[in-house]
Amino acid sequence: MMKQAEVWVCVLIHGHPTYYLSGRQTVLSVLRRSDFKVFLVTDHLYKTGLRRSERLVAHPLGPVESGVRARRFLAKFNALRAMLHHTDSELVMLMDADAVLVRDLGADDVRKALNGKGLGMVEQTTILNSTMNRAAFLKHYKEHSLRWLAPEAAAPSLEEYRFYNSGVVLAQRREMGRFCDWAVDMLAKRPGDHQVGDHIVADQDYFQYYANNLHPEACQELPWRWNHCEHWDRGFPRPGAYVAHFSNHCLGPSWRGLWRIRNAWRRGMA
Repeated sequence: MMKQAEVWVCVLIHGHPTYYLSGRQTVLSVLRRSDFKVFLVTDHLYKTGLRRSERLVAHPLGPVESGVRARRFLAKFNALRAMLHHTDSELVMLMDADAVLVRDLGADDVRKALNGKGLGMVEQTTILNSTMNRAAFLKHYKEHSLRWLAPEAAAPSLEEYRFYNSGVVLAQRREMGRFCDWAVDMLAKRPGDHQVGDHIVADQDYFQYYANNLHPEACQELPWRWNHCEHWDRGFPRPGAYVAHFSNHCLGPSWRGLWRIRNAWRRGMA
């Protein structure tokens, strides 16, 4: 097991060709804007243009079932398990390959954000230019996440429910281990296409069920600045953001998006 680092960041890169280029920016932003170490899981390291170093560990991605769309997202669970197995991290940060640090951060920032809880995520409150709100997200949760993961379970109340976005997840090592054990066990019990109607049931649904139904006491709602995105935050980019998330609705970053991702972490959002 590798020497302990206070924070290890897990990044999974595979799939659409531009994810290798945007994931490169994710990793570079972490290496330049923090003293965190990166556990990179990928099938083609050379496509990222990155090299292993004291702060960058590359781990091979195992086979991913290509015929099931959700599997490319659900592969995050095995990536996280591999990181927990090969490192002795006190704190864990999971970042999508289209998210970047846009200000300097340290372990104390992560620890403070968690506020003693095991898991931390930002609530996505809307989709801009739509009618989506917490009530609509709760309806979606009932009709898709719960229907696939636990059809017998009762949803939380509207006041208690949070539509957590899993593009950025902070965690204590022990809690992330507990989550991964549960998620991998659930995958074994639900081996199908992970799809309800036109909607895939992916990693975000697992995190939401864990945080809303299974262990709500373990989850800390994080301020917007930990997962700032133009699709749900008005006034993007706002000063004070920690992480900018350039989500493209599962389509992969565009070429213009790659330019924006690179500029965001290099210039910051101050």
